[in-house]
Amino acid sequence: MDMYLTTEDFREMMRVMYTDQQPYTLGEYEGIPLASEVCEIMDELRSFEVRADDCWIVTYPKAGTTWVQEIMSAVMHDGNLEEVNKSHSMLRVPYFEQTFPEEVRRLKNLPTTHRIADEMPSPRVIKSHLPGQLLPPQIWTKKAKIVYVIRNPKDLMVSFFHFEQMLNLKGAGLSFEEYLGYRNSKKASYGSWWDHYLYFWKRRHQPNVLVLRFEDLKRDLRGNVEIISQFLGKALSAKTLDDITEHCSFINMKNNPMTNPDSLLAADEIPGRSFMRKGKSGNWKTHFTVAQNESMDALIKEKLHGTGLTFDH
Repeated sequence: MDMYLTTEDFREMMRVMYTDQQPYTLGEYEGIPLASEVCEIMDELRSFEVRADDCWIVTYPKAGTTWVQEIMSAVMHDGNLEEVNKSHSMLRVPYFEQTFPEEVRRLKNLPTTHRIADEMPSPRVIKSHLPGQLLPPQIWTKKAKIVYVIRNPKDLMVSFFHFEQMLNLKGAGLSFEEYLGYRNSKKASYGSWWDHYLYFWKRRHQPNVLVLRFEDLKRDLRGNVEIISQFLGKALSAKTLDDITEHCSFINMKNNPMTNPDSLLAADEIPGRSFMRKGKSGNWKTHFTVAQNESMDALIKEKLHGTGLTFDH
């Protein structure tokens, strides 16, 4: 997207979107709740021209997308961090189904994000939160590389709750108890987290799919940077892998205006608000009551029974 926008351009557009408190509505496409604006272009997204050397970062929102997209971008730049830091991660890695209201796009004569991705040089790193069945079918026929990240759904709930409050999205204004009911239903944006997870979990042995766990990234970032590098076909030196690991540590990404979305979302202008909040595993323990935890455990057991997918308690 940096062929169309500067960091300041993007920031201005996001400020217009979120400070004007424009209403956020959900529609539905093939049974999946999505932002109404996304539903309107889904037929176009499904026919998107995928390239065999594309690298996609796909997640259910708040599972570690920003973190892993930066790792992938740095790897695909062969560890040239000086070049990486010339533009913001959200401009280097287009958010495939992201839509700006027409009045906002008109500010910079901006096409839709997937049309911008059409013009990007190869190899592209593209981000999406779409469920696997709604991604462009060419991803599967051309076997583009997909990195998929799974996060403990309890931490996912906490992160998503704070995110929607921050940006006044669909779940804003709900208590945490109410939010759990909303997000643990099939009525929430992007559908249920378990269906989203299991689509890719079942395909984890396909050669063009790499499934990672957020918790493993926290435990061994350097090892997972190397795994991602090898999966993307890059044979990087130990020094380069070390440098990417340092660049992509939580504290360094939080302090780097070219990796922290706060610098584009204007969240840093409001005390107490931040896109990159804690980046921890197990933070759910400070939010869930005993009853909420027991209910969530029961749901996880029900939805994932027999799949082999489990989470640390």
